Amino acid sequence: MTPRLLLLSTCGTSVLTNPAKEETRKWLNKITNLPTLSGAEDARFKEHVARCREQLRTADEAGRRKLSAELNGIGAVLDRWKPQRVQHLLIHSDTASGRASAELVKAVLDKSGQQVQLLTAGGLRTDNFPSFRKALAEVTARIEEWTRYRDQGWTTIFNLTGGFKSVNAYIQALGMLYADRCVFLFEGAPALMEIPRLPVKLADDEVRTHLAVFRRLAHGYAVSRDAVRGVPDSLLLADEDPVATSIWGEVVWGRVRETLLGEKLLDPLSPKVVVKNAVRRAFDGLPAAQRAELNEALDALSARLDGVRPALKSNTFKKLEGNPAPPATHELYVSSDGPAWRLLGHFDEQGRFTADFLKKHL
Repeated sequence: MTPRLLLLSTCGTSVLTNPAKEETRKWLNKITNLPTLSGAEDARFKEHVARCREQLRTADEAGRRKLSAELNGIGAVLDRWKPQRVQHLLIHSDTASGRASAELVKAVLDKSGQQVQLLTAGGLRTDNFPSFRKALAEVTARIEEWTRYRDQGWTTIFNLTGGFKSVNAYIQALGMLYADRCVFLFEGAPALMEIPRLPVKLADDEVRTHLAVFRRLAHGYAVSRDAVRGVPDSLLLADEDPVATSIWGEVVWGRVRETLLGEKLLDPLSPKVVVKNAVRRAFDGLPAAQRAELNEALDALSARLDGVRPALKSNTFKKLEGNPAPPATHELYVSSDGPAWRLLGHFDEQGRFTADFLKKHL
């Protein structure tokens, strides 16, 4: 028996297509990527959804599992792990069919008293690759937030019984990092097929070697194809100019960023930023997490001074009132959480910002 289970399930449209007649199934496949419906199609769709909802309502457990691949896989996982507490995540497409299907599955789980969260992102459809890729990146970030439960003792299962092949292939790759198991239940099979979490070593050495590239990409700098030679193809979209981070590259960067930024004080991304020795000595006395925050703040300041990207609120940069810490005239927020560290500095005659001191909030 598992005390706490985080169960992520990809959600397709089987709950709509399984009970449908052949003609209706063909029509549902035709509209599967439409974000919205209108007119006669919308009316027909709502009528079909209502019929499916009623069928689910009146069916017993075995009947519901026949009507929905998602509920079938979820049921098999619950039978296998018997959790005392479960949190469901249902990933669905950003379409009329995807939203309706996920809501139908959610309603069944809600009725049994289980906690359910729906996950999608604008553009998560399989008919437009650029928007699909962008949406997957957003979904990945949200999955990473949820799977931090794993660090709190939750068992994490990725259930790929339902869903679309294009989404499932990517979610299975994520499962190598975030899940204890990826599971499938093939149609007609009596038992789950389980794939354990692989001992994947992230490409931290490759990222460390090309750390400046990933820092620049993370802060919005344009990076040319010539500048990324030697970076593994899987981490970048190097056929674009300027280069972009691939979805997998964003996942890897998200996992190793804090570790790599916390190792040493890095050279600023911009020649407009200069760091004094007093800051370097203070950096050496910080714990790794705050070291990472300081490097992140300096990168954000570089991007701001180079006109690449405005600073986030957490890295506010403003003029000091009065003259509390000469020669410093400005302060940069290193962190807005925990100890409120500030980087104090001034602009020299060449217009460069010189970081003079690292102190707690004045």
